Amino acid sequence: MIPIQGLDHVAFNVRDLDKSLEFYTKVLGLEITAREFSKPGIEYFLDCGTSLLGIIQAKTFSHSHYFANEGLGANHFSFRIHSSDFDAMIIHLQAHQVKIEFSKKRPKSWSIYFYDPDGNKLEATAWPLEDRSSSLE
Repeated sequence: MIPIQGLDHVAFNVRDLDKSLEFYTKVLGLEITAREFSKPGIEYFLDCGTSLLGIIQAKTFSHSHYFANEGLGANHFSFRIHSSDFDAMIIHLQAHQVKIEFSKKRPKSWSIYFYDPDGNKLEATAWPLEDRSSSLE
């Protein structure tokens, strides 16, 4: 078996590339990567830790499938954040009028579910026990 090293990238189509680029760079703080070629007006790849996020201008709007709660296909994808940034992330998203579905602090993981400008469901996840143990090293 060939070992999987991790998630390389997630890419999806968007209705308005410029609006999405602004959301992912200005609201979420991602940067256009130097590792992969981007095509302005067509697609951008953004650094997301060791992975990339690709946003691609949709060519047609005749049908859609969002990262959503129901139906076949994708449900959501999650960004990893440090637990010390969790509460500040909620405040930051609210300040940018981002629709938050809900947030919850569970014993092992904390989650904030929210939506991008196209209605794709996203999550920010923190792992407080892991964060605490890594700060002790």
